[in-house]
Order: sequence, then structure tokens, then C-alpha cells
Amino acid sequence: MPNKRQAIIDTAMRLFYAHGYHVIGVDRIIAEAGVAKMTMYKYFPSKTSLISTVLRERNAQFLESLSSFAGSFSGALEKLKAIFTWHDRWLNDGAFNGCMFISAAAEYPDPSDEIHVVAKLHKQAVQDYIAGTLQESVSKEVAKDLAAQLLQLLEGAIVTGLVFSDKKAATTAWRTAAALLAANGIAVGYFTLPQSKPDQEIFPPQTIYNPLKK
Repeated sequence: MPNKRQAIIDTAMRLFYAHGYHVIGVDRIIAEAGVAKMTMYKYFPSKTSLISTVLRERNAQFLESLSSFAGSFSGALEKLKAIFTWHDRWLNDGAFNGCMFISAAAEYPDPSDEIHVVAKLHKQAVQDYIAGTLQESVSKEVAKDLAAQLLQLLEGAIVTGLVFSDKKAATTAWRTAAALLAANGIAVGYFTLPQSKPDQEIFPPQTIYNPLKK
């Protein structure tokens, strides 16, 4: 059974992902987490501190899942393809509802806002991971430039997947990525991703998709 602090985080993560940040009040989180108001404010003195903590935990979950999956492949190209495959599986997860970090940046648009900063740091971390993977094949400078372009393709796939309910958005993004890599002298050799199974979980079941599932 999760401790009270974790119960608050899990509940808030589930509610924020499903409904957004401004619309969900602290009282609802307290009620659904089954904790006292005093307990909530003991761990999280403000809603901002709670959202920031939730996003940081979500970032850790995201990067752990992505790096674990992609890291199981050998070679930069296979790892890059795995990064897009991972996103394809996420977009085809039955509970996919967009990106918590994109939503956070949209609801807290001030670049100096703590929540916006955490959202930006997450996207930078993903871009850095892609760049690190590319450095196995190209120079640091080229890797940094390509990583920025590949991240934009992935972000576009996330938004397209949500707005258009497009289950093939990541596959389309990979085809564009493969052409981009080929144009930079990186021979890919394949422009398709393995087909994802419907409702295939990409995150651990205790995370935002169903935190109470055993």
C-alpha cells in the first residue's frame, strides 16, 4: 500500500493527466487520495509544489521507461528506431491522453514559472537523450542539431496523435526521421515501425494510466 505522500502524488498525477491542472482543485485530490488536508499541506504547502513534484516524478518514469526500452537495442540506429517505436506504443496505449508536459507549459505559459520550467527541462532531457544516442554515429555538433529536429517530429506526433486520434502518428514521424537521417549521411534502411498491439502498456501500471491497478 503506498504511503500517504505517494498516494497524493499518484492521485494528482492521474487527475492532472485526465483533466488538466487548473480545473483540478486541491480538495478533490485530498478526497480521492483519502488523506487529511493537514497531511496534504504537510507534504505540499502549495498546489504549485504538488504539480512540480508530480511532473518531476512523471519525468523520471518517462525517461526510465524510454531508456530501458531503447537501451535494450544495440547500435545508434536501432536505438533511434526504438525511441520512435516506444512513442508509437505510447500513442496506441488505450489511456493515451497527450503529454502532461505540453499541457503544463500551455496552462502555465510564463517561461519563468516553476511549472513551465519543469516542463521545459523534461523536453530538454528527452532531446539530450536522443543526442547522446546519435553521438554513437555522428559528431557532438551534428548530434545536437539532429536531436532538436527529431524531438520536433516526436512532439508533432504526440499532438497529432491526440488531436486527430491518429494511431500511426509516430510511424509517420519515423518515416520523416529516416529521410532526415539519410539526408545527413546516416543510412537507415527501413522506414516502418513494428505494429503496436492495441492498448499495449508502455508505462508501469502503477503510474498515471491506472495507479490503483495491481
